[in-house]
Amino acid sequence: MGRLASRADWHLRANLVVIGYLVAALLATFISNGSAMPSWLALHLLLLGATSNAIVAWTNHFVSALLWTRGHDYGRQLTVLILLNIGIVGVLVAVSMHIGWLIIAFATLVSAIIVFHLLGIVLQVKQSFNKRFVPVVQYYQWAALFLIVGITFGVLDTFKDDGDRWQSRITLAHLHANLLGWVGLTIIGTLVTLWPTVLGTQIHASAVSLARKGLTVLLPGVIGAILSALFEQRIILAISIIVYFLGVVIALTPSIFVLQTKRPHGASSWMLLSGIFGLLLLLLGDFIIVLSNQSSEKTLADIEAHTLLIFTLWLFPTLLGSLMFLLPVVLGRGPTSTRAFGQNMNLGWHWRIWILPIASVLLLLPSRFHPFGEGLTVVALGIFLSLTVKAVWVGRKTSIIF
Repeated sequence: MGRLASRADWHLRANLVVIGYLVAALLATFISNGSAMPSWLALHLLLLGATSNAIVAWTNHFVSALLWTRGHDYGRQLTVLILLNIGIVGVLVAVSMHIGWLIIAFATLVSAIIVFHLLGIVLQVKQSFNKRFVPVVQYYQWAALFLIVGITFGVLDTFKDDGDRWQSRITLAHLHANLLGWVGLTIIGTLVTLWPTVLGTQIHASAVSLARKGLTVLLPGVIGAILSALFEQRIILAISIIVYFLGVVIALTPSIFVLQTKRPHGASSWMLLSGIFGLLLLLLGDFIIVLSNQSSEKTLADIEAHTLLIFTLWLFPTLLGSLMFLLPVVLGRGPTSTRAFGQNMNLGWHWRIWILPIASVLLLLPSRFHPFGEGLTVVALGIFLSLTVKAVWVGRKTSIIF
């Protein structure tokens, strides 16, 4: 029971950090009133804070499980997360205060922690007893490299004025490196094995081979998108986005195959499925925006105007759907506690799965409908956070009783 408790305690602390960033992002959204800095802060609390913490915390768990390695050194992981969050908070404060040397210092710290995280994955690959899923783990390795690229462009971006012709180019390169590289590759690689697990069925026989082929297509897509955005090559950027789209389809085709044997049956599976289609829709939208504008400035303005769709269509369904499945598994302290946790997390799931899709539709309508879409997004996050807190309380209380 001691090892189980230590695992549960570790995941509770790690995911409380993610939840803390979600709450902070909601608060930043409430005080934004359309102003630039709070909006920037809310966006980076979600992407750099919540999403990156979730990725770093969970990829170690997935790599250990897939490769049959001893990756549960909770002391090492705790150190990584503490230093990572010192860097993240430092970057957010330094950018808010426009202190150049401090931005560089804390961005370097975040990059160093990601390199350390990457080296840990490389070491686990060398020590692995199960080589079958190494192609899946490579998604995480490449994703970490692209985050370092994205951080570099992010730092350069803070030193550019709005009137600088390179400013919008660097920002677009920064966005594509982080979203398609760091976040995109991580999510796609995770779904290869997580999706059939959530459905409660076996992984498809072609999953690993198609994941390998998908990665060989995704990588040129990411690299092409970054370079073409940086040098304002509109047609190449559009082609790179389509190449990435094809890579997603190749890598996740087995996810569609397994639907022939097992249908989605709960909030987690339905939200993950909507996240997959949301990513494909966003890539098509990015493609249309790039072709519709003649300059990087206009392309960036259009993307920024639809930023919230990135979350409502893709990131929130994927993040919340994953956590709704994973949290009961890792935080439950025995069968009774796990079952109680899962039941609380799934309260009202039949109607909750529609909140983010409806919010996305409202955000696509004329601007007078946008406040309603934003409100529904806040409602979806609020419900998730409240149910998570309740589930943790009920799950721990149940474990004590039994």
